[in-house]
Parts: sequence; C-alpha cells; structure tokens
Amino acid sequence: MLLFNNYQIKDPKQNMYKLSIRQQAILDMLQQQEYCSVEALALHFDVTTQTIRRNINELCSMGLASRHHGGAGLPTTLGNRSYTSRKITNQDEKQLIATEVVSHIPNGCTLFLGIGTTIAAIAEKLINHQELRIVTNNFEAAYILSQYDNIETWIPGGKIRNNDRDVVNDNIGQFYGQFIADIGIIGCASITSIEKSSLCNKHDEPQTEAYVFEHELREAAVSQAIINGSQQKWLVANKTKWQRKANAKVAPLSYFDRIFSSHSTKV
Repeated sequence: MLLFNNYQIKDPKQNMYKLSIRQQAILDMLQQQEYCSVEALALHFDVTTQTIRRNINELCSMGLASRHHGGAGLPTTLGNRSYTSRKITNQDEKQLIATEVVSHIPNGCTLFLGIGTTIAAIAEKLINHQELRIVTNNFEAAYILSQYDNIETWIPGGKIRNNDRDVVNDNIGQFYGQFIADIGIIGCASITSIEKSSLCNKHDEPQTEAYVFEHELREAAVSQAIINGSQQKWLVANKTKWQRKANAKVAPLSYFDRIFSSHSTKV
C-alpha cells in the first residue's frame, strides 16, 4: 500500500484521486461485497449517514463507485470483472448457496452447469455424489470435476476466456444441444425488473417483471441453451445481483423452477 500525505492509495491507477482513508476502506469493502448499504457503512465507521453519503457521492464522481438502492456498489461496466476478483467476492454467501444447491442434486442425474464462480463452488461440493454426468463450458468447474472418478465430465472445444475461465463461442449452443439434462444450473450478471409495456396502456400503472441478465449476448445465449435443454431450471444468484445492471436478456425470473439466493425473493 502506498501512502501519500494523509491519503492511502492501494491501486496505482487511483493515484490521480485524493482518497481519504475512509474512502479507500469503502472501496475495499465494495471489492469484497460488491454492495454496501449507507446504514451499514455508517455503523461500521461510526459516522452519520450524511457523512457516508458524501463519501459515496465523491467516489461516484470519480467513477470508482456507483449508487444503488440506498447504498453503493462497484462501477457499472459493460463487461465482467476478472474471475480472480469475482472469486474472492462474497465467498461465504457463495459457499452457502453451493451447499444448499448440492443438497438437492440426486445421484445418477445429468447436470448442465453454466459459467461463473458460484457454479465452480457447486462443482467443488459434488465430490460425494455418484454416477453424475456433468456437461459444462465452465473451465474452472470442469477442472475441479475432472479429479473425481465418480463423475463423467463433458466440455466443449474452443478458446478459453482467460478473464472468465470458460469457453463461450458460437458453437456452445450446438454442444449443449447434444444432451438433455435433468437439471440445468446457471448464474447471472444481474436480476432487474423491467416494464412490461405491451401489457399497459397510458391509463394503467406500469407493470414490471423481473428478468435475468448477462453482460454479453453470447453469455446470455449459453444460459438460454442450458435452460432450454433442461427439465429442471435452477438459478443461483448472490444478493448483489439485485443491485447490479446488465443488458443481455436471458429469461424471466419466473421461468426458473428454483432460485437459490440469500435475497428475500428466494424460492
């Protein structure tokens, strides 16, 4: 960590900004949690919510954070953060979700596993399952599963995306189309409510529907291939997915048979 007068700078790219110790600490917490509420930050730092809001506004004006539903999150981007960065974020919650998911997976079934770090956490917990066939384009999950003789693992050919530890190309839909899964499990970039304009007229209150989104169209196409070829459609999403934004539609949230999350809408 670098020290400049009264300011701590952990990332050399932030040298152009004069960050207070509290602002840097808020950024550290956002890196670990993706989202923090104003109330939680005020309690953590023992300051008023007005002080925290000023800190958040300053970070947002620098482009280092973004405002979300009574708090702050990481800046909205068109692409995803690196796999390494995402893996260390919300670890405890992801492990709890993975444990719950695995407890509902029976032996002797075929699974489709999508991309993402929570999916990889699920793969780590399948060691005691028997007679599983796993079909996945998640390279990290495939690597983990390849160590178990009791699990048959299928992966597609193609270039591995280093930033995401997966294979995403135009042939992935065809790859998944060769199988039919008992259960398909996907993650997502965000869950956002959008207006159902076709069902409203100018005199009605707008109606909304929650949708699952990915960062890129090709990522969304992979998730669609997985759920379209699965008898049971499961979604895993840590609570920060409700504070994030992405714009490539996957499917309505109601399309899923099970949603595993610590968010209050868990079913």
